[in-house]
Amino acid sequence: MVYLDNAATTYPKPIPVIASMSRAMVNYGGNPGRAGHKLSMETAQAVFNSRLKCAEFFGAEPENVIFTLNCTHALNLAIKGIINPGAHLVTSDIEHNAVIRPVHAASKENGNSYSVARTTNNEDETVRNFEKLINSRTKAIVCTAASNVTGKILPIKRLAEICKKHKICFIIDAAQGAGVLPMKLEDGINIICTAGHKGL
Repeated sequence: MVYLDNAATTYPKPIPVIASMSRAMVNYGGNPGRAGHKLSMETAQAVFNSRLKCAEFFGAEPENVIFTLNCTHALNLAIKGIINPGAHLVTSDIEHNAVIRPVHAASKENGNSYSVARTTNNEDETVRNFEKLINSRTKAIVCTAASNVTGKILPIKRLAEICKKHKICFIIDAAQGAGVLPMKLEDGINIICTAGHKGL
């Protein structure tokens, strides 16, 4: 079998992933933070250890790591968390529905709006296309690190510099990029949303 859809989910799952999932199903049956018995405490420790590893991987603090249902859920939380009445967002023309749908939905209320930057094969031009869309109401650039359709990689470090310059938030959809492309919060990214079943 030749499997060519690793941008959607990896297959076959790596043996260490299968072993870890199996170990979790057997050893971590308690609810973390909900009880004081041994099983709950061991589960809480395992969750905290995972939080530590994620924080280290992305250059964050453990308290900045939030586990959500999936990357779409994480993106929705991030996007909806940055919006206030009259907010403007900038995104790209290669976004997954997990970004474009909540951004578009937000534009239908409270005077919110968004602009779509055209991406090209010229990195300088792509960066200019993003920056020229920023205005006084812009709260964030929300974009993918890498397209799930074409594999196109956006210049996220340069976009982070633009966000820092304009004092706006930078939210990355790293579903296809995390674990494949180097990215850390210290690069100027404010929020990295990702999934654990692809490049990670």
